[in-house]
Amino acid sequence: MAIRLFALYLLFLIAPAALSDELVLKTGGRISGEVNRLDDGSYQITTPMGTLVTIKRNQVEKFIGTTAEQQSYARRVHAAPDTVEAQMALANWCREHNLSTEASRHAARVIELDPTNADARQMLNFRNVDGDWMTREQVMESRGMVWFEGKYRTRQEIAIRERAEKLKQAKVHWKNETKMWRRWLSDRQPERVHQAVANFSALDDPLAGPSIVDLLEDESDPAVRRLLAKAASRIEHQATVNALVTLSLTDPDEDLRLSCLEWLMDANRQGLTEAYVKALRSNDNAMINRAAAALAKLEDESTIGPLIDSLITEHKKVVGSSGGGDTYSFSPSTGGFGFGGGGPKEIKGTAKNPDVLTALVNLTGEHFGYDEDLWKKWLATQARLVHVDLRRDE
Repeated sequence: MAIRLFALYLLFLIAPAALSDELVLKTGGRISGEVNRLDDGSYQITTPMGTLVTIKRNQVEKFIGTTAEQQSYARRVHAAPDTVEAQMALANWCREHNLSTEASRHAARVIELDPTNADARQMLNFRNVDGDWMTREQVMESRGMVWFEGKYRTRQEIAIRERAEKLKQAKVHWKNETKMWRRWLSDRQPERVHQAVANFSALDDPLAGPSIVDLLEDESDPAVRRLLAKAASRIEHQATVNALVTLSLTDPDEDLRLSCLEWLMDANRQGLTEAYVKALRSNDNAMINRAAAALAKLEDESTIGPLIDSLITEHKKVVGSSGGGDTYSFSPSTGGFGFGGGGPKEIKGTAKNPDVLTALVNLTGEHFGYDEDLWKKWLATQARLVHVDLRRDE
């Protein structure tokens, strides 16, 4: 009985304070009580202890007054007896009048008086699970779900989201850092330049890969491009691999092209063979030959077939003037000039690729020139020999 009376005392002690007017001061403090506005704009407040305080208008950040519902509630709460029926009725009235905090308070009191009361339990979001009353949070937690970012999620999903957010933040960090270092490279202060060079030279975080690639794409200074490419070679990321492969095939600086391939090989990056085999299908003979030279250095015998197919390649070109009149072009297939008229025309030509032949010779130890048929027959013979050897091993 004493515990119940103490709980009731707390209930009524808290309720009036919650229903008081409130002044939020600019200093961050708060004063609760009955507030009256004076003619000069200042506030006069009577605290729950009966103290009368006057606050000037310029000291007040915000005035929070009680609503009609709260005033009605104050009258009801003092009149309601401490019984299950009365407290439950008051809880329902509060819920109907959007006083959710007060509704929960009275529902909790009902449970204190009657722990089995289903209506009060439901109002407080309890669920009856196999005879046990559990909050929604407890029910969801029993299912392995946790409230996160506005909804219940599995711990695995939360871990994935947190990891994705960390990756996002890290990418933003490196984007800002690398851009700043690039600005330092053009700074008039030598110490800034030296610091930027040192930073790029030490960078090896995989999360910085996309940022370095972005800088490379926009960079025109040869010295800076080399510094960035070298930094990219130390970063284990697919974006840096792709960028260095592209540079090794297309950059106008031959020394940088060769360095990129060397750096990729030294770092033992994966997927190089596939990247250079794909480049063999280019419509650019220069790129085909550079890809073949790279494959020769990679020494992967699985590339022999694609190299044979690239010994002699056929290319299409549009020649002539759109303004009409006669046009002429050189045809790689005939070795002579062709004439025509009537605007641009598409012609086909073939080209022998010497670096492809060199790669084949280095990989096989054979030399059949540009005779694709002989190369293919030889490759088929090797396949049959391997097949026979495997059967003998059995």
